[in-house]
Amino acid sequence: MYASAAQLLARYGAEEIAQRADDSVPSLVDGVLLAKAVRGDDLTGYSPEEQAAAGAALANIERTLRDADSTINGYLASRYQTPVTNAAGVLERIACQLARYFLYDDAVTDQVKKNHDDAVAFLRDVSRGNVQLGPGESGATAQSSASAEMVSEPLVFSREDSKGFI
Repeated sequence: MYASAAQLLARYGAEEIAQRADDSVPSLVDGVLLAKAVRGDDLTGYSPEEQAAAGAALANIERTLRDADSTINGYLASRYQTPVTNAAGVLERIACQLARYFLYDDAVTDQVKKNHDDAVAFLRDVSRGNVQLGPGESGATAQSSASAEMVSEPLVFSREDSKGFI
């Protein structure tokens, strides 16, 4: 995966992600509980309902991170072998932006939408070859396997053959 649940929480805060990932009504998962669940800490101090809600919230986060990976790979597969391993920093950021957008579902804020749109635009630029993710494993820039080649027959008419008609 390009980003982990811990990286998503570190980037956007456990409280914000908990609010978006917890589907229980009323909300049972706060940032502290979610951070503990992500770290794998002991949750015996919480009620069984809270533990179940934390597990469901963590499952939502993992699902959105997988969706982000699929989106990234969909754009990059035409130019790179996926999953891409040589651009971890930038792809972590992109994966977190996409996962955050997916968590917001139908309540997306303007800033979250802008971050998502910027991430998709970046991925489009990479897929078109306008932006390179970095050197490949061998130190060479990754190249597309698609290439164009022009082949033509020899000239039918030339100045030498036409004796002044052309």
